[in-house]
Amino acid sequence: MKLRTILLTAIFLCFGLEITPQTESHSIPKNEFGMDEGLLPEDTATYPELKNWAIFQSYELVPDSPFMGIQDFICRMVPDTGLRFLLEKPVTKKSTVYLYLDLTQYKPLPGSRFKPKKITISVNGIPKLSIYTDRSRSFKNPVEIPLEPSEYPEGKILVELTPSQNTTGRFWGIWDAVVLENKRSEGDSGH
Repeated sequence: MKLRTILLTAIFLCFGLEITPQTESHSIPKNEFGMDEGLLPEDTATYPELKNWAIFQSYELVPDSPFMGIQDFICRMVPDTGLRFLLEKPVTKKSTVYLYLDLTQYKPLPGSRFKPKKITISVNGIPKLSIYTDRSRSFKNPVEIPLEPSEYPEGKILVELTPSQNTTGRFWGIWDAVVLENKRSEGDSGH
C-alpha cells in the first residue's frame, strides 16, 4: 500500500514536467498511463506485477521501452472490451504525424502454451493496424502508425485498442503513447 502511495505521489509530481527533445520545439502529445484515481486495481500494472504474472504463464515480459525518455514501468491494461484514450496534437502545420504505442510484449519460454493473440488499433474510428503475436511471431515496439492531416481533424487523435475475442483476461497493455511530427529513424532510442 505504501509503495502505491509513493508511486502515485511520484507520478503526480512528474505530470508537471514536459519532455522536450532536441528535435521538437513544442510539447509532445503523450500519455504515460499512470495509476489514475478511480481505476480498478486490475486496470493498471507495474513492471514487477506483470513480470510475476508472466513467469506463472511461462512467458518472459519485455520491459517498458525507454522511447522518448518515457519509462515509468507502469502500464494501463487493455480490458476484454477494449481501451480508448485521447491525445491532442496542436495543428501547427498540415503534415503527417506519427503515433507511437509502446505495448506490453511477452516472449514464450520453452514448454509454455502461448496461444496466438491479436489486437486492433483504430484511430478516430478507423482501423489502422492489427498486431499479431504467437509462439513464432512477435512485433517491434514501439508500434508506429503514420497519420495524415485529414486523419486527425482539429488535432484530436482518439486511439482505440481492441483485443481479439480469443484473448481472455488482460494480456494486452500499453506503457506509453506518443505523437511525433518526425518519423523515428531505425535504431533511434528517442533520447
